[in-house]
Amino acid sequence: MSLAPSSFQTSKAQVTISYKINGDKNVVRHKNELVQPDRPFINQNIQVSAKVVRHSDGKGGYLLSYYIKAFKPIELVKFEATYMADLKDQRMMANGFQSWSQAREFTKNDKIPAIRTGIAWYTQLNLQGDYDIFQHTGEKGLIHSSSYTHFRDVNNVLSFFGSVSEHLGYTYFKGDFSNNTLSIYKDVLGKKMEQNEEIEFVRVFIAQGLDAEAPIWDSYAEFYEDRRAIKNNEDDKRHVNGWTSWYNYYGDVSESIINENVEALQKHKYPINIFQIDDGFQTAIGDWLSINNKFPNGMKAIADKIKGAGFKAGLWLAPYAVGFTSRIVKEHPDWLIIDPETKKPVVAGPNWGGFYALDMYNREAREYLKHVFDVVLQDWGFDMLKLDFCFAAAMIPRMGKSRGEIMWEAMDLIRDLVGPEKLVLGCGVPLATAFRKVDYCRIGSDVAPWWEDSKLKLLHVRERVSTANSLVSTLTRWTMSDRMFGNDPDVMILRNHKNKLSPDERYTLCVLNNILGALVFSSDNVALYGRDEHLLYSATFPKVIAHVHSVIEFRRNCFVVKFTVNDANGKPRNYSTFANLTEEEQTIYLPESSRDTHLLFATDNDMHMSQADETEALFYHPSSAAKLKVHETKTFMHIPEPHPDQNDLLLLGSTSHIVPGAELDQFKNDNGTLHITFKPENTRHHKVYIGFGTYLHQHRSSVPPSCRLGSKQLDHEWIPVHGVGEGRPKSEVLAFVIEEN
Repeated sequence: MSLAPSSFQTSKAQVTISYKINGDKNVVRHKNELVQPDRPFINQNIQVSAKVVRHSDGKGGYLLSYYIKAFKPIELVKFEATYMADLKDQRMMANGFQSWSQAREFTKNDKIPAIRTGIAWYTQLNLQGDYDIFQHTGEKGLIHSSSYTHFRDVNNVLSFFGSVSEHLGYTYFKGDFSNNTLSIYKDVLGKKMEQNEEIEFVRVFIAQGLDAEAPIWDSYAEFYEDRRAIKNNEDDKRHVNGWTSWYNYYGDVSESIINENVEALQKHKYPINIFQIDDGFQTAIGDWLSINNKFPNGMKAIADKIKGAGFKAGLWLAPYAVGFTSRIVKEHPDWLIIDPETKKPVVAGPNWGGFYALDMYNREAREYLKHVFDVVLQDWGFDMLKLDFCFAAAMIPRMGKSRGEIMWEAMDLIRDLVGPEKLVLGCGVPLATAFRKVDYCRIGSDVAPWWEDSKLKLLHVRERVSTANSLVSTLTRWTMSDRMFGNDPDVMILRNHKNKLSPDERYTLCVLNNILGALVFSSDNVALYGRDEHLLYSATFPKVIAHVHSVIEFRRNCFVVKFTVNDANGKPRNYSTFANLTEEEQTIYLPESSRDTHLLFATDNDMHMSQADETEALFYHPSSAAKLKVHETKTFMHIPEPHPDQNDLLLLGSTSHIVPGAELDQFKNDNGTLHITFKPENTRHHKVYIGFGTYLHQHRSSVPPSCRLGSKQLDHEWIPVHGVGEGRPKSEVLAFVIEEN
């Protein structure tokens, strides 16, 4: 069977299902039962049927559903439907379980191993992922993905499968490249059904198209109710810069540290939008209204300080986490989730010396959460909550509900408690359960002031704290941003102190997070910045709103991001960003020529340093080769063909923003006179290259045309073009130059 959506209308699946009847401890198992749309599996206990219909939005795609009808009261244990599928030459997207779990494309030669048993027992890192929910075989060519997946062929035809039934349980897609099978697995463990009850427990949106990732996700997003405070069409509000305390001060944050950083941002006039206090203000995890002595004036005073500086105030909480040493454990042990087998509280993770999980179905516990949220948002006056470690709510199935069903209801409860107007940043959450419920969501692991954690990588910890690990997920989960929530790719770390990242690594983190993220935090104390740090940080303002069209891993750990940014006149300008995450220098080949790509302007880390490398090429011919150093990123602005009107003025490049041109507020030609202004958020020294008429020359003109900015005649430069792509002859750009402080 091909992966075309229409193929599922007639395809047979081998269904494996197991369940318990009427509370019996014995498990009834059915294996490899044939099911197709006109042929259900039925016995005296259950009926399993399938249905495939066209999606009604008129944009293509199908909906594949599985129904279970119980003829007796049952408790489900397992469900899996397996199809024969041609996976030859495909790459499969493996979406990790929750925010921190790595997401990336894999091939037939890859594998997803589990954390070794001894390591898991000792570290309890397995609790942060789904290692105990879905089997990680470590078998070559056996790839699994949580909630959604896609297959990409060599021509970039994308075959997409996305669950729209996560409210009934976690859905997994399993590609077996060795046996050419595709399986849909539903984590239904613990789900109880009444006699004669029927549920549509699997519902999958299937779509296919060439270079179609973005439009497919547009359709996929429409299946989810939009409960966000910032709605789907409000990208200008959603894309923001921010500051958070965690990645510099961690648990040592204090009132004096917050005051110092607020004042530093004000002094240096960095126009961030959100200032967030992370973990470290409370006396214990779970005791959120008990403030430690590092904040002597309390949280309302600090929120007022933040808002008085013109920033929105954010605060970190972990609503479903309860620390071992908290007052809740001592005074309200009945608020904790209890393991029915051990009769002990469920341990949800190793952080802070270990923590339990709050039982959101306990009435008093829910009332406590409501009180906490009311105090933080209304009495203290915070504008945004970062809600972390959300996965703790659904460690085990219980109360006749599957883990995924509990997680879905936990995220619904969060939006109910926060209300429709305050902002929510989700973190540590199975992502589909947060779709369109939170305004922002972390979509990768924590970054670090180092590139990779080699030890945890060898131990197969997909949630490891690592800049490299985080970036791979950022490059893979880009489609969620704006559609499902604003992506939080985690912070950029630009500072020199307490930072092992090289200059190229810092720049790569900075550029990719800003292009692919909607909420981009820093934790740096800008009062300690030197000149180069200020230059790079200021080049991120205003926050760029990139409309990403594709992200392709064209070579292992080498990526190209293709996107547009609306210019000063509202027209889209094309860009390509190449990122080398490998341990070797890479040769890349630039986009081929087209009407929109007559030439390319390059920007990299050196452009944003006080001692810029004058040997770095600015302009490239299409299809030319370029070099990327280890962990280096370059962004190329596509320059269109000259307009037939010889008096046409064209932006050729600029140097004061990480995305050239994003700093321009006005760029207009009035009969050969240029009117140009810059957005007030960008306060850097501006250098802008302007083309006037025909800008590409094989021979220098002895009398170049004049170009004026108001009453001022502009200087010009002859700049060599790099590369010989498409047989282009050696040539130069005639650029008029504007420099302005």
